[in-house]
Amino acid sequence: MTPRTTLTAGACALGAATLLLTACGGGGGGTRIPAGASGTSAGAPSAGATTASATAPAPGAPSFDFPPDVRVVVDPDVTGEAVKDAVLRDQGYGMRAVYLSLAKLDDRLPVFAKYLTLDAARTWSDSIAWGRKFRRSVTGTVRFYDRRVQVANATSAGIAFCEDQSQSYDKDADTGEVFGTKPSLDDFVFHTARMVKSADGTWQMANYKSQKAAAQCRQ
Repeated sequence: MTPRTTLTAGACALGAATLLLTACGGGGGGTRIPAGASGTSAGAPSAGATTASATAPAPGAPSFDFPPDVRVVVDPDVTGEAVKDAVLRDQGYGMRAVYLSLAKLDDRLPVFAKYLTLDAARTWSDSIAWGRKFRRSVTGTVRFYDRRVQVANATSAGIAFCEDQSQSYDKDADTGEVFGTKPSLDDFVFHTARMVKSADGTWQMANYKSQKAAAQCRQ
């Protein structure tokens, strides 16, 4: 996800998985853009609308107590390979942790610390801090899909994936006002992340790069 609170460009900066580089578009450094910095347009999200059904949580899955107006859909994208599927599972949990923290404007949640580390944790903490300062959270449905993994070694992997933000919006955390946006190619984002395995066996997102207006993610 590139939340509207922290947009970064240059998805080709992932060094751990050369397979993932073939899907990248333009490179170069990006600029973080605060939510609503360039203005907003009216338009409320469709309640519960999504292009995919949420799957039932796996046994032992962490609990995510989302507000009723926030929904995160992560396609399974299972491969049948144990290590790759573990990376996919924990990366999905990581994206849910990010959105829960954005919705609650709290980066001190245990699930956030469990599934994010290093630059990824710092980047998202900056986004959440921006949201706290300007009282912007999130609402609507976001979907992650077409997730592909390349394992580098026993403790490092790369993952590339798409995001559909077309039904996800900023929301005033105090008044509940929704800052709608007109549908556009910008709603589709291509991401890469480096995953590292922690001492307790959890695969954590360690860095995170995104490219907006990703035509390859538009469905």
